[in-house]
Amino acid sequence: MDAFVLLGSFVALMLLGMPVAYALGLASLFGALWIDLPMDAVMIQVASGVNKFSLLAIPFFVLAGALMAEGGMSRRLVAFASVLVGFVRGGLSLVNILA
Repeated sequence: MDAFVLLGSFVALMLLGMPVAYALGLASLFGALWIDLPMDAVMIQVASGVNKFSLLAIPFFVLAGALMAEGGMSRRLVAFASVLVGFVRGGLSLVNILA
């Protein structure tokens, strides 16, 4: 029955037009409230899930891409890769891999 509450609340929130990330979060909260989990245990699990060192790579990767795009480094990097392998058959795919 608990899984039906979780799935039903997720589907209902999605049908109401809520974004997927918010619908997942609220459906999880509804499920936790439905099975009477202590909220301090839920918050500890949420905090420990977010506090992962590997998750820090995502915003820094996006930041590095934005800096390279604004500074023109990405354009020069693609031009350099095109000089190296652009003349080969299938060179565009090789340029993408190399850059």
